[in-house]
This record gives sequence, structure tokens and C-alpha cells, in this order.
Amino acid sequence: MSSIDLILKAHGLRKTTCRRELLSMFVDVASSLTVEEIHKRLETEMDKTTVYRTLDTFESSGLIHRVPDKKNLTRFALCKNGHHGDGHSHDHAHFICNQCEETFCLPEVNLPPAIKVEGYQVNSLHLTLGGVCDECAQKAKSERVKNQ
Repeated sequence: MSSIDLILKAHGLRKTTCRRELLSMFVDVASSLTVEEIHKRLETEMDKTTVYRTLDTFESSGLIHRVPDKKNLTRFALCKNGHHGDGHSHDHAHFICNQCEETFCLPEVNLPPAIKVEGYQVNSLHLTLGGVCDECAQKAKSERVKNQ
């Protein structure tokens, strides 16, 4: 049984061609993906409704989660902490690269468990860092060296 099939089985999901392809896509990328980016990467013909339904299924089972985007697009990223089902949380920061505009999960940067602000009921907390990702920094360094 492939690792993709094992992940689907662990999350109680049927092993369909669509689910296998989408999950493989998430496993293969380091950053997050929009629905448009997913649709462009598809190897098989799949309508957007099927993609959205599969993403909803993956999200509700704890395989993926929504991440922030510089342009307010909905992006999805693979949950790397291995949890699924009830009690699944995404209490980590995200990094948005100012050059490539990709969003990356930072599971090593945990959010505080609870924040109390007088006069407000806090239901969620998001921490987004901005800057330049390693890949873009390496490209810029390479360009500088090449132009010297």
C-alpha cells in the first residue's frame, strides 16, 4: 500500500483517484496552494466542484488547513503534525514571502494557548510573519553573484 493510501486510510477516507492525486500534490509541495494552482497542476481532468468537495473533505478530516494569503485568496496546506479528527488545531504561525508571495506553515512557531483582552471575546488568533523565503533569498544571492 502506498504512503498516500496509508494517509487516506488513517483519516478514514476512501482511496479515490481524485483524492490520491490531490493528496500527492500537497505532499509534494513545501508551500500552500490555491484552488486555481491545484487545478493547473492536475494531471487528470477534474472539475472545480470535485476539487472543492475533495478539499472540504480533506479539511474536515484534518488532512489540510486554510492558510493566510497576501491577496486574500483561500490557500490550503498539508497538516504536517499528523493529527486528525476531533481536537485538531492549527496553532502555529505562517510565513508569507514578499517576493514569491507563497505562504508556508511554521509548525515550530506555536501560538499562545489563550489570550484574554478585556471587553473582547477572542475566538481565534493568527500570527503571520513576512519577509523573504530561503528559495527567494538564494535566487537573489545567486543573481548578485552573477552580476558582479
